[in-house]
Amino acid sequence: MFDSTAPEVDDLGALSDAELIDAAGDWARAENAACARKLAAMAEIFTRRTGLPAGDRESWWLDPEAAVAAELAAAQNVTRAMALSQTHRGVVLRDRLPRVAALFEAGLISEMLVRAIVCRTSLISEDAAMDAVDAELSEQITSWGPLSIAKTERAIDALVIRHDPGALRHSRESVSTRDVQFGAPNDPPGFTSMWARLFSTDAALNEKRIQELTYSVCPRDPRSAAERRADALTALIAGTTLACQCGATDCEARRGGSPAKNTVVYVIADAQTLPTERVDKDVDGEPNKPDRPGDKCATQHNPDGGGAAGDDAQRAPAFVFGAGIVPAPLLDPLLVRARIRTVAHPGASPAEPRYIPSRALADFIRCRDLTCRFPGCDKPATEADIDHSVPYPIGPTHASNLKCLCRFHHLLKTFWSGEPGWHDRQLPDGTVIWTSPTGHTYTTHPGGAGVFPALGRPTPALWDGAPPNIGRGTPHRGAMMPRRRRTRAANRAHKIAAERRLNDDFVAERNRPPPF
Repeated sequence: MFDSTAPEVDDLGALSDAELIDAAGDWARAENAACARKLAAMAEIFTRRTGLPAGDRESWWLDPEAAVAAELAAAQNVTRAMALSQTHRGVVLRDRLPRVAALFEAGLISEMLVRAIVCRTSLISEDAAMDAVDAELSEQITSWGPLSIAKTERAIDALVIRHDPGALRHSRESVSTRDVQFGAPNDPPGFTSMWARLFSTDAALNEKRIQELTYSVCPRDPRSAAERRADALTALIAGTTLACQCGATDCEARRGGSPAKNTVVYVIADAQTLPTERVDKDVDGEPNKPDRPGDKCATQHNPDGGGAAGDDAQRAPAFVFGAGIVPAPLLDPLLVRARIRTVAHPGASPAEPRYIPSRALADFIRCRDLTCRFPGCDKPATEADIDHSVPYPIGPTHASNLKCLCRFHHLLKTFWSGEPGWHDRQLPDGTVIWTSPTGHTYTTHPGGAGVFPALGRPTPALWDGAPPNIGRGTPHRGAMMPRRRRTRAANRAHKIAAERRLNDDFVAERNRPPPF
């Protein structure tokens, strides 16, 4: 067990170098033990909830596993995917690796090692083999010492092969399917890295097309070839051409016409300060319609004009939905291919007489919220539904009753409500207070209010006191829930069987009798 007498932060200044190293080790073991207990608690509530009679909810797209993951995600302020991954790890430790779990609870092994063990043993199907691997791991792992990730995986694999050779996990590179991923921890502000694995034929086709677009501009274009390749990829995805940035009126590259504008820039301003000619014609109440795919960016209106290079420090930053804050100078290239839409605070405007908000109101809600408003969710508001906090028509289509929810959390609120269930209350400034099925409360604030102060002013209150309590527990509500083709358990079994089949040749070769 870790040393419970490890020094506190205020005492560290009086310690020697050796004592500081000891303290770091003590707290690392405490961290391991705390993580083990957290995963055990998550596994317990998960088992309780998923063990209840589910009826047809097992086939719901938002099934009982997803519902309890949402509760655990809110409690930790993490994404539901992370919460579900942690929960499954806790269940595996309790049910399949109890001896390894005991070492983890004592702080003797790290979460990183536990992750590797859970992953590398996940294909073992026989209880006896799993028990043997758990026993041998618990005897050996504390004596392994510091190992690299690759060496750790090889050590675990050696035990797996001994007891269940068909359960050997293949390297990620050899079994991963096609994928595209965005973002890395070291991405600088305003930039997002992208990684893709494609069929070789598709990659060659994309490379050829990007190369063609890269050199479709005139020689006077100021960008480097690398910068043009990045812009060409964006143009290719948007289905448009690469705009030349030479600025010359006689540019030969422009003879084919200007590329389609695939970016929407929302300019934030108070309605009183917006020049009339800058306000889009749709602000008077045209119903909200989805935009074409492309970048979505919000930026603060600058009533003083400006924008010269020397004024960059005074220019307000922009916010790209899904990417975050972008320094003002990086906004200029976006404006080349942008459609400008103004967004104004609705002030004391009355409720709109329909369920679907106008585009002007929808734009305000999305720029005010920036993301899904469920605790811990960062799904961009441009990819979210606009939800009535108090259901329409009792709850009006008004800024004080509208917020952004991603489709998952919109379904969670709609279908996992009632008693006990999720409930939300929205305040006039956009603050949303969530109450979970266990009675815990979580408060989220609109992200845009901190970035664009013009959006932070409260809109009029709709009720004196608490909003009306609308019953949501109708008997046939579940009929509208999207369905899974296979239950989550069936999917897991299918994936395990498919990956085990990759080992058929290896197992057959291993079981071949010796040549004598």
